Amino acid sequence: MADDRVYPLAFKSIYFQLRAQDLERAKKFYEDVFNLEVTWYMSPEAGWCELRLPGTDSKIGLNTLGEGEVADPNWGKLTLEVADLEKAKTYLTSKGVETTEILDVPGMVSYFGMEDSEGNKLQIVSDPRVEG
Repeated sequence: MADDRVYPLAFKSIYFQLRAQDLERAKKFYEDVFNLEVTWYMSPEAGWCELRLPGTDSKIGLNTLGEGEVADPNWGKLTLEVADLEKAKTYLTSKGVETTEILDVPGMVSYFGMEDSEGNKLQIVSDPRVEG
């Protein structure tokens, strides 16, 4: 299906910024754990590093607040969709990454959480393992 949508801005790329206390450590984490390619990096003093995400399906996820929750203006979570959730969890654990248990939302999604080397929260998701 062709996308005939006309965008008001000429998007070149979309990315999600994560904070890093130690840029070298964060860069190494994403290179070593996810094998991401560094596309721009000058030095830790420059304070910025870019890594290419796999695939071409960039998305923005909008998440409704639960009852009684208050919006945190600094909240954000990098979410990576994978083909095999159990395999992803096993791999990350083998790299020394602590993960949460897998949670299933029947008919919707299965996922688990983790943190990068800087404490940024990531979510690994897949198609639901449990039918709705």
